[in-house]
Amino acid sequence: MRVSKKCALVNISGLSEDIGIPIRTLRSLMAARKIPFFKCGHRTIFFDREKVMEALRRFELRAVGDERRAKT
Repeated sequence: MRVSKKCALVNISGLSEDIGIPIRTLRSLMAARKIPFFKCGHRTIFFDREKVMEALRRFELRAVGDERRAKT
């Protein structure tokens, strides 16, 4: 039995649906070069979901008193 791998690359609407961020916000993050993307041709743009999530984690803000915060 063959197991097919799901393609790791998604388009902007698929990424928006997967991670719950509006397309307009994703386009703004692309323009600011804050998330990685692959441009194939004039209009075709693909994203690697894992790399985008990794990039977004760098901008995560934690609340004061958050227990996950590093203790100094």
